[in-house]
Amino acid sequence: MADSANGSVDWPITFGPFVLIPSQQVLLKTDQPVHIGARAFEILTCLVERAGEIVSKEELIARVWPNVFVHEGNLKVHVATLRQALGDGQGGNRFIVNVPGRGYRFVAAVSRQTSPPRTDDPTVAATGSHNLPASLTRMIGRAETVPAIANQISQRRFVSIVGPGGIGKTTIALAVASALTSSYRDGCRILDLAPLSDPRLVPSALAVLLGVGAHSNDPIPNLIAVLEDKQILIVLDSCEHIVDATAVFAEQLLRGASGVHVLATSREPLRAAGEVVRRLPRLEIPPRSAPSQHLRR
Repeated sequence: MADSANGSVDWPITFGPFVLIPSQQVLLKTDQPVHIGARAFEILTCLVERAGEIVSKEELIARVWPNVFVHEGNLKVHVATLRQALGDGQGGNRFIVNVPGRGYRFVAAVSRQTSPPRTDDPTVAATGSHNLPASLTRMIGRAETVPAIANQISQRRFVSIVGPGGIGKTTIALAVASALTSSYRDGCRILDLAPLSDPRLVPSALAVLLGVGAHSNDPIPNLIAVLEDKQILIVLDSCEHIVDATAVFAEQLLRGASGVHVLATSREPLRAAGEVVRRLPRLEIPPRSAPSQHLRR
């Protein structure tokens, strides 16, 4: 097997439940493709190849964006998206650690397979028209909500599911997206905004998710150029802490790409142009059954 351009043997690398195949730009989790953008994949490959070492931000930027000046914020967005895709920090799993002022370190144990991947194995084809999770939380008491929202977004293009925390907004959004995926030629993508603390990074986060190059501090023109002829559903999840920025961004997407539909979840409305607000009420707890009364003899 020939070495890759950076000098490492290009056989599959395993860590945790994942298999990384650099030559095919494929990341698998229990034989299922994990959909990440090309930039995030390159960051992961670099960190995994040097597992245990600190890789500086400058090194990562130079490798992922060669001969191009990019803001450090782009790297942060890609790393945050990558951590989310890996489930970093969930169930005690740790993969990528930030070393303040220095860079990032891949901390999970890795091993290289001693044989190349089978090219006829269908699991190495990272295809698919969505990045929805494989399993959805079972919904209780919302049987009519999903088709109603699906109908609204098909007709109005922009719907926000609004309600207090813990009420099931994300579960409903995922169910709607799952039901509608086949209705969009280019499928759907869900973007979790909860990890973002800087509202200016919202467009960059979507660019990372879609694998759109972000060669400047304003990726919106590139996003519009890519999406203007697409038919796709974009789910913006957990918008409440960056409502204003998300509202402006959603308006730009909808104005610039007529085939894009947006489904948002938030604790409060985005108050954006064209937004249809669907408030999700709390489920009523059924009253306890009255205890049976025994007839006295």
